[in-house]
Amino acid sequence: MNKTSPQVEFPYKFRKGQREMVRDIEKVLESGEHIVIEAPTGFGKTISALYPAVKYAKKQGKKILYLVRTNSQEQKVVEESSHLGVRVVPLQGRNKMCPLVNENSEWKKGNPEELSILCSKLKKEVERGNENACVYYANYLKNSQNFSLDKPMTAEEIYHHSLEKGICPYELLKDSLKNADVVVAPYIYFFVPFIRNIVMDEMGVGFKDVILIIDEAHNLPDFLRELRSDVLSMESLNRMEMECREYGNPLILGNLCTDIAEFLKESIYSVANVDDEEAIIPPYAWEEELSKFIRVSINTIRTLGMELIKMGEVVREEKAKRRKLPRSYIYHAGNFIYLWQELYSYEYLHLVKKSSNPSLEVYCLDPAELSDILRNVYSSISMSGTLDTKIYRNILNLPENTVMRSYPWPFPKENLKIIYTDDVTTRYEEVEDNIPKIAKYVDEILSIDRNTLVLFPSYTLMNRVMGHSKANAIADERALSQKELYRRVENFRKKGGAIFSVFGGRIAEGMDFPGEQLEIVVIVGIPYPKPTSRVKMLEKYYEYKFGNGWEYAFRNPAKIKMLQAIGRVIRSPEDRGIVIILDRRIVSFPEINAEAVDSIKASIQKFFNNRKRGGGASS
Repeated sequence: MNKTSPQVEFPYKFRKGQREMVRDIEKVLESGEHIVIEAPTGFGKTISALYPAVKYAKKQGKKILYLVRTNSQEQKVVEESSHLGVRVVPLQGRNKMCPLVNENSEWKKGNPEELSILCSKLKKEVERGNENACVYYANYLKNSQNFSLDKPMTAEEIYHHSLEKGICPYELLKDSLKNADVVVAPYIYFFVPFIRNIVMDEMGVGFKDVILIIDEAHNLPDFLRELRSDVLSMESLNRMEMECREYGNPLILGNLCTDIAEFLKESIYSVANVDDEEAIIPPYAWEEELSKFIRVSINTIRTLGMELIKMGEVVREEKAKRRKLPRSYIYHAGNFIYLWQELYSYEYLHLVKKSSNPSLEVYCLDPAELSDILRNVYSSISMSGTLDTKIYRNILNLPENTVMRSYPWPFPKENLKIIYTDDVTTRYEEVEDNIPKIAKYVDEILSIDRNTLVLFPSYTLMNRVMGHSKANAIADERALSQKELYRRVENFRKKGGAIFSVFGGRIAEGMDFPGEQLEIVVIVGIPYPKPTSRVKMLEKYYEYKFGNGWEYAFRNPAKIKMLQAIGRVIRSPEDRGIVIILDRRIVSFPEINAEAVDSIKASIQKFFNNRKRGGGASS
């Protein structure tokens, strides 16, 4: 940033707690440290982080990389950056910003690496004189000097603006990075090394030039675990078999490629002979089974992986030449074998999953495998409305001197009420006897005729309660298409009613209901993770590492889910709502501040009858 830029002013009247958050971040930036922030929904975290970061970056010539999880969060950062008078670039991938991808249903399925291979191939053809390979890139090369992002725009606006000019939106975004003060991007753009290197090169910065802001940071640990994990399924091996035939079925270690695919499937079936849906495989047990089928020594399995990778690279290159998505299932199988053997350490699990599509999985227990890169930036600001700051710091292996702060609820406390009843539970041993009573409570709550979201820990429990309920509600069922779900939700927004969903479901995670669109949230049961093999091993891992595995593997994830649900009803000073928790075990979460009541229906009616929007006496 230009060190002589005009003074930056906070663009709004400070809400409760915002001035304190700004000052805390200013101190952290001056010392080049890291800060983890918990501040509730509606606090104004985006502007409270951007404002001090922009001020410091302007003074010291640094740049801000703002990481988000969703497009709506990205749009918010663009909007707030415009109020601070800085140049902001909302970075999106080729899957969103490439016109050719959006015109090709096959390419839309591509991952970042596959689309990068394809794009590089087409760009080289254009540069050799074949402008028809990609007319958007060809037009951009001829006219790039005439285009720049001279005003803040969302990624969607940039895409449509570029199409009107006939140029490549992705190249425009990429070339705009060098002049940006703030770059806002999905998590993947910093935590995948090859993507991060490209972004930072285009920005023209080193690690110590970057102030990193991570929004909705409670999502980051699981995102990093998934990023470092991999799966080999029966379905992918069936596709590998077809690919082998398509590309000549060559010999690999003396076996036909199709036979290798068959041996891989047979070896998975051999180790999938377990009682549980998911089980941990002892070290080298799968390799032993596979070596029996292929008739090679167990030490040759790594060589098999490398040979498959080589063949897969040939397939990807051939597909790219034919303007096909350069996806190779042969490559994927080889890469999986390589990772499976490479990642024998206590930070990883080797699992087999039984289902209609049996699979092997390498699962990363420790997100610090990827988050250690945070220590390299000048300063990082991690923030969320549902974050245990100490657990987050520990899980991501942030420095011991990381500053941890929690800020208060910024709106009138009487706008939100949390109640529970102590005569029901979804505890495994008791849930069957409690389902009729839970259904009766749900029907009682819905009879009040306020817009209501009912959340369950699982689809199984949701369906069982619905079987006893008389409610006429929208249900976020697994089999429901996205289009039909959106149609029903839009009907709910217009006419009101009730929605049944699960924690982590499409409605619970991906949709907002401001104001009176949502006034009641019902939490049925405590949403502890299912005690699968991986979650139990996660508990053991953190017990060994931090001494409190239950807190890290079970209690904290459940608390985060409940706090997210509670945050759904209050997103502005004008919002008000009530949360009902149907499980007596909520008493083990004193930080939720739930109040026991004798009559749920009477408490809800009193809450809405005795209070005016935004004020009034507490009921």
